[in-house]
Amino acid sequence: MIGSTLAGMVGVLLILLVVYDAIRTTLSVSSSGGPLTNRLVSGLWFVLLGIHRRQKSHAMLSSVGPWITVTLLMTWFLVAWLGWFLLFCSAPQAVVVSTTKATASLIERAYYTGYTLTTLGYGDYVPGTDGWRTPPVIAAANGFFLFTLSITYILNIITNVIQKRQTALSINALGRDPRQIIAATNDDGKFATLVSQLQPLQQSISTLGQQHLAYPILHYYHSETSSKALSLAIARLYQAISLVYFASPKLDTTTREQLSIFQRALEQFLDTLGGTFIQPNHNIPHIPELNGYAELPGFDKSSTEMHDYLASLPYQKILVAYVQKDGWDWKNVWQTEQE
Repeated sequence: MIGSTLAGMVGVLLILLVVYDAIRTTLSVSSSGGPLTNRLVSGLWFVLLGIHRRQKSHAMLSSVGPWITVTLLMTWFLVAWLGWFLLFCSAPQAVVVSTTKATASLIERAYYTGYTLTTLGYGDYVPGTDGWRTPPVIAAANGFFLFTLSITYILNIITNVIQKRQTALSINALGRDPRQIIAATNDDGKFATLVSQLQPLQQSISTLGQQHLAYPILHYYHSETSSKALSLAIARLYQAISLVYFASPKLDTTTREQLSIFQRALEQFLDTLGGTFIQPNHNIPHIPELNGYAELPGFDKSSTEMHDYLASLPYQKILVAYVQKDGWDWKNVWQTEQE
């Protein structure tokens, strides 16, 4: 293997791949990470989500996000290590023993690659020729770049996960299902309380949408309890707002416009999830009979009319896909899970 030009070419390709993947994942504000990140993270989530659907272990699924993050960062480092190792194997004089100038073995080259990437610089082995003095410097810079980027990435992920769960808790404070949200904020059909609560939430949801674009791995941080699950909170609030907008004739123009703006904000958030994290379902999800909703203060539509209206909304297909991809069931939107 030592002296193989092909090994060097493969090594360079691996180095370029991991650098591109890390930059694409951490610094690019797009709806997806790099090619390596996408395949690794989505593959792991697909397998573990399948296990969860058979055994219903929210505790297991809630631990997946941190482990996926650690696995991704370790993968970057290991791929970079392999790439530089192959490059240092492409010429016999790429690495020699510092005291005897003897050609280093494969194990010694792997050791040399590791301490170069980690910038430890023991000096047991050195480049054998002047032409090989530059690559170790670049390798050390590459390692420093990956470590610094990884630490910054982890800190940002933690901050964003906290905000994600805080937003879910704020929404669930209004009510644990659509009916509770409507009943708690109806103000005899005027819904001024609902509008006042939605205004700060609108900024939070818009920010979360951009954070999911910047950090796609946020999708895979599952909440063990339904009260902290953003997917359920968004779905419940969307149902409540849609029903209020449709069934309440006492809304003044300003309130109706505010509800419409917030509904669009929710839809924009759902749009950011499309394409990479979720694919809309082919069918509208099951809408319950909405028994008792027609008796809510300020409503003048029948249960059947409200049911048909919710079933006509196209974003329901994205919502059910979001809820299911997050490890929950659509029925959890309409009924509180015992926790």
